[in-house]
Amino acid sequence: MLLMMSLKYRDQVIHHFWTPSVPLHFSNYAQAFLQLWPFLWNSILITSGIILCVLINSTLAGYAFARFTFWGKSVLYYLIIMLMMVPAFLILIPQFILFKELGLINTYWAQICGPMAGASAMATMLIRTFFEGLSESLLQAAEVEGAGELRIYWQIALPLSVPIVSTVAVMNALLGWNNYVWPLVVTSGDQVKPIILALGSVHGSLDQVQGLQFAGYVLASVPLLLLFLFATKSFESGITAGAVKG
Repeated sequence: MLLMMSLKYRDQVIHHFWTPSVPLHFSNYAQAFLQLWPFLWNSILITSGIILCVLINSTLAGYAFARFTFWGKSVLYYLIIMLMMVPAFLILIPQFILFKELGLINTYWAQICGPMAGASAMATMLIRTFFEGLSESLLQAAEVEGAGELRIYWQIALPLSVPIVSTVAVMNALLGWNNYVWPLVVTSGDQVKPIILALGSVHGSLDQVQGLQFAGYVLASVPLLLLFLFATKSFESGITAGAVKG
């Protein structure tokens, strides 16, 4: 339905709502793209930043919790996990005040760091669980050969953890791309606005505007569709990792 509507004008939408209608107006996509491409780039940049920051935080934290024994380890881990229980709307105003005090309102950093902080808790839990399932003898053998912890983390633990890392990346790509409320709060103007906010401002002639809006929705979904297309296998492997032991 979305694809059909994106190729119609208003008159075709009214009189041929459920069926395709000719002529097909591919010009809707060209005009929608011209209006949305700066915001599309903003969303790609913001989502990539969220994924990268979450992966850095969660893989380092997960490796530390899985490999090391230190005082207060369990308490600290459960405090991190408890962050998953805090509703996002509950911290919306305090988080806004914090970023305002830091001078980060209407910047890419505000849109990256806010969601990243909330998403790192679940990612840490998933990656820690996966790291704990890695062969201890393999890691000990690397230590015997003289490898330091950072080298073990970078050259052994991470390459073996591609399924769960891919899963976390896809989950946070979906979170970052579809995040609506937080960018709405911390952005003003068009300079750093993500595409999810810009979709509501797609404009055109009265006869064409509906088709343009639907074309914009299709264009906004293409990056996520491509991501799932190429990451489905790794995503499924990561989701089922640890489900069966033995």
